[in-house]
Amino acid sequence: MTIKFIAFDMIVFKPLDMIVLYESLCPDSQKYLQKFWPVFQDYHQCINLTLVPYGKATPSRMGHVCQHGRLECWGNRMHDCAIHTNLSQLDQMKFLTCQMQDLRLAKIKDFRCAQSLHIAKSVRSCMQPNGRGHKLQTKSSIITNQYGFSEIPAIIYNGVFNDNLQTVSRQYVRQTLCKILVKSNHLSPEDC
Repeated sequence: MTIKFIAFDMIVFKPLDMIVLYESLCPDSQKYLQKFWPVFQDYHQCINLTLVPYGKATPSRMGHVCQHGRLECWGNRMHDCAIHTNLSQLDQMKFLTCQMQDLRLAKIKDFRCAQSLHIAKSVRSCMQPNGRGHKLQTKSSIITNQYGFSEIPAIIYNGVFNDNLQTVSRQYVRQTLCKILVKSNHLSPEDC
């Protein structure tokens, strides 16, 4: 009996790697993240989540040019700074959910969501011209440009982007994620 227990303790659990590529001022990103938040709360133990706020931006000599303009670049950089503080994945999603509830928060350069998680000082420092925000955006561009997507948000599972899965993932967030987690033995069908 003791031997079985010890053997069970030694099983290594590898969570599902999930990357969400999004933009801070994109209404489609907002819709997806609002649907994803309750699902992530339920299954976060099974997911290794990477949030990448860059989307269809492009590098330029002055930094980056964003699909929805300069304020989106500011918002993407702010999100990157917040995500790269010492927040847990659950708190990263709390920040994102707060920030994406009202897209005007990025437009008015509001830090209330960062303040609610006690990271405002760190985020403000990161956002400074000599802060690491621009470097984080460059890293986000490198991650984003690894995948051949046509729409944002783009969802990548275990390092693979699939156009068909992308469409279903955005429409049926819970059902799609449950199916993937069951198929990869992270959940039993009854857990969905």
